[in-house]
Amino acid sequence: MGITVAIVPDGNRRWAKKQGKPVMEGHRVGINKLKDLAEWCKDLDVDNLIVWIFSTENASRNKEEVKGLFELFDKTLDRLDKEEIKGARIRFVGKRDIFPKRIIDKADRLEEKTRKEKRSLIILVGYGGRQEIVDAVNRLIKDAKDGKVSMVDEKIFSSYMYAPDMPDPDIVIRTGEKRLSGLLPWQSVYSELYFIDKLWPEFTKEDLVGAISDYRQRERRFGK
Repeated sequence: MGITVAIVPDGNRRWAKKQGKPVMEGHRVGINKLKDLAEWCKDLDVDNLIVWIFSTENASRNKEEVKGLFELFDKTLDRLDKEEIKGARIRFVGKRDIFPKRIIDKADRLEEKTRKEKRSLIILVGYGGRQEIVDAVNRLIKDAKDGKVSMVDEKIFSSYMYAPDMPDPDIVIRTGEKRLSGLLPWQSVYSELYFIDKLWPEFTKEDLVGAISDYRQRERRFGK
């Protein structure tokens, strides 16, 4: 049975420091793993892969690093366009307006090009969990003032998320740290958590196999 996996790929900068390399080399190695990761997930019966590659907090880093990250993301979009990830619908979820227009346009083209595929590669960009909830509340307030909403339940509130049709993660995997740091706080409330001490550039297919195998042995009760 296919599952939805969310990953917080942390540790690019620490890996670069350990290797005596520039920070951007760590980011380059980390983001280049994205295509491999998608292929691994295909082999492991993962229907939906969610990867958080750029947070709203990342945008506040020093200008040179942010500029470098934008350039890496730009090149990654070109690679994803040329080296197609077979069978995967690519989606970008978050606040796109923090990116240059050329990146937004490339992301739009990739989404359109792959929209008919069944499996999903969902890339969180310009994403912050609290910001998503704040934005949802503000849209709700506007619709309530316009008379479109009178009562709110979980289903209605969920419809105001950035990607209402995105499935909740079955498992959240994080490298390098033991916290979620705001990853999908609404959607991950019943997700299983798996932390690994390895830094993201060190993460392998065997590590992913181990995480999914661990998940499949757990009993999920959803608070019941």
